[in-house]
Amino acid sequence: MIAVIETGGKQYLVKAGQILKVEKLEGKKGDNISLSNVLAVSDSANFTFGKPLIKNASVEAKILHQIKDKKIIVFKKRRRKNSRSTQGHRQHLTVLQIESINHNGNQSISIKKETKTKKTEKITKTSKKEQPKNDKEKIVKKSVSKKKIIKKTSSKKIVKKKTIKKQKEL
Repeated sequence: MIAVIETGGKQYLVKAGQILKVEKLEGKKGDNISLSNVLAVSDSANFTFGKPLIKNASVEAKILHQIKDKKIIVFKKRRRKNSRSTQGHRQHLTVLQIESINHNGNQSISIKKETKTKKTEKITKTSKKEQPKNDKEKIVKKSVSKKKIIKKTSSKKIVKKKTIKKQKEL
């Protein structure tokens, strides 16, 4: 079952178990809230549209976090007037998890998925020292040779002008 809800001046298509960010709603982390502004509901076979809202329809959600969005920079400049202004803004958001969608006695409930965590073995520095070293497992570090910069000195050639002596007239 899916539904279209309205909150914070925006419309969202939601289904049970979905996590979404909406404009800030009153409540603390872990509180359950009911959203009654349902615009449309769809089962696998039935579609119901409201005029503008559907009566007896609601969406139950749980507040996961009250957060701030990314910072938005607002920069205004008026050319040739030496007028500039910079402002920053972070919008307050509420992270919701949709738990159920109710419509005329029908209810769609989210199924909680079990998350499997993998255990990773971390080897500490002390345990590395305790392990025996094999010749095959040794790591050979390659030495990096520094490149030598050779300066070429250009020698100036001095051109000597030979003075031609006037030859004596023969």
